[in-house]
Amino acid sequence: TYTQMLSSIKAIGLVEAPVVMAAPQKSGTWFLLDGHLRVEALKELGIVEAECLLATDDDTYTYNKRVNRIPPIQEHR
Repeated sequence: TYTQMLSSIKAIGLVEAPVVMAAPQKSGTWFLLDGHLRVEALKELGIVEAECLLATDDDTYTYNKRVNRIPPIQEHR
């Protein structure tokens, strides 16, 4: 999936922005909550800046809660 993401970012750019939250103790520092592979792909492509979604509270919300990575045949079992 990483290589697919890398080629997709090369071809059309970043589709889904990474999610970050400001570190409460250190100004100017951010925690990456979602999008670790996207950030690694951006680094590999030499992209140093990207738009991000800003989370205001770390409340165990998963940004991929609707994504099902299990193939239908395994889900059926």
